[in-house]
Formats: sequence, structure tokens, C-alpha cells
Amino acid sequence: MIKFLSYKYTILLFIVFQSMPIHADIYKYQDQHGKWHFSDKKPISSNRSFESLTHKTKAIKKNLPYLETKRANGKIHYIAHNPLLVVVQCFLIDKETNNKISMEVLKPESSETLFKQQNSHLKREVYFSYVIGDPKTKPAITTILPPFTDYKPMRISQSFNGEFSHNRRDNRYAVDISMPVGTKITAVKEGLVIHTKDDYAHSGVSSPFFFDKANMINILHNDGSYAIYAHLLLGGIEVKVGDRVQAGQLIGFSGNTGYSTGPHLHFVIRYNDNGQINSLPFKFIQPKNNSLKPTSGAWLLPVLP
Repeated sequence: MIKFLSYKYTILLFIVFQSMPIHADIYKYQDQHGKWHFSDKKPISSNRSFESLTHKTKAIKKNLPYLETKRANGKIHYIAHNPLLVVVQCFLIDKETNNKISMEVLKPESSETLFKQQNSHLKREVYFSYVIGDPKTKPAITTILPPFTDYKPMRISQSFNGEFSHNRRDNRYAVDISMPVGTKITAVKEGLVIHTKDDYAHSGVSSPFFFDKANMINILHNDGSYAIYAHLLLGGIEVKVGDRVQAGQLIGFSGNTGYSTGPHLHFVIRYNDNGQINSLPFKFIQPKNNSLKPTSGAWLLPVLP
């Protein structure tokens, strides 16, 4: 139900958003456990102290790969930046012809000039896109822990090749697991946290506006694949970028944020398949050494690691 890697930007849009001031009413409050939250939604409880913050900035710290243009020595330099802790394959495409201008594989936390345009007076309109991981990654189909450890079974509401939103190759082998808001979400495998998003409180399916709003955690596995845990609760992420996590470790709490019809967890394992985002089929470990191939309507039992 989410689209994480197929981001395309024109240079024009990049410049506009870079220079556009952003205004929002942000509320800072402390919950009953003493944890601080930042939200664009005013707290409902009257006995909860909160502070209203006015946010105004011209620059946002970028935590995903992006394209920068610079003029130097009579040329325009198109520079790709990779702030992630994982290899990223970057593409520069000519907008008019749809032809590939350049492709580079960037190391973690690095930058690379993708193209130098000789004429600095006529800027070329381009698309920039990227795919996380090494294009030669060949992960094996695996059996993994369920992504939760709360005591009760959870129902799979949409599984592989689901008609609603699991019909593209990047989500073909995704599952949606219905669960109450606040369910403990745990890592299915050992890995490295490479990206988190924890800044949105609402949900909806009425508009593409919600596509990129889901709170999420992305964890890189040792085989080069990475798992996405999405629609998490605002303020409910318990890990940060750079953390090493173990299978079964608590990483966050489920919610209902972004492009979502109701409280659930969207889970998918992806990898770079020769320059394209592909998803990986899997089975869930179940009690008494059993396993379960995800199917819509099936009940998934929690398993302690």
C-alpha cells in the first residue's frame, strides 16, 4: 500500500521545493509514560500539557537519495547524493526523450556527479530515480518470524498479488495484517535500520496525497534485501537509523497512517533486481515448527524468537 522507491523529480520541482518556506502548526506533548511526541494534530485530552510550535524553515534535512544541480566552470553538474547506510543505484533520465543519461551505483553516505552539461545557460529537464541495494543482489526465499509478538493471532487482510494494492512487482509479495493500533511490531530478521519516517498522524485513500505519508521503518538484511514496516503509529518508532536489530526485537507500534483503509501493518521484503525494485516471497514461522504461506483471510500466530 505504499510506494517507497519510485521517486522521480524534475529539476524544476526540486528548485521550487528547495526555496519554498514551509509553515505548519506542530504540537509537542508528553504522554502518560513520559514520552515526548510531535504531531500536526492537537491533543484531545484536556489534562495533557502541550506546546504549540510554529515551524518555519527553508531547508529540510534530506534522509533519502536526492539530486542537486550546480553551475561551475561553464557547466551544469548533476550530482546525486546518497545519505543512506546502504548502496543505492541512481538513474538520470532525459525528460523530453525518456532516454537514460547516466547510471551510477553510489556507496553508502556518498555523492557522485552523474552528468556534466556543457551548456550552462540552458538547463536540461531530467528525472532522477533510485533503487536501494546492489543491482546484483540475489536474496533467497526465506521463512521469517511474524512481525509482531502480542499474544493474540492477527488476520491477514491482503496477501500476495492482492487486487487492491499488491499488484505491482514492488508490492506483489506484500502482506497487510489487520491489528489494533498500538500492537507491538518486531523485526522478522536481524538487520540494520536504514530509514525511518515518523511525522504523520492521519490516513486516507481518497487521494494520492496519502501515498507517501505512512510512518515506516526500513531494515536492511545480511542478504541485501530490506524489509518495510509501514503505517506505524505517530511517535511509535522505537529504533533509529544505524541501529542493529535482532529477530524478534521490538521496533515500533502499529498504527493507521498514510494510504490506509484501517489499522494494519503493511509488510514487504524488497531488493534491487538489476535496476528494478522487486519484492520477495516468504513464509511465516508458526508454533510447533510449522510454517504458513500468507493468504488473505488466514490467521497468523505470534512466535517468540
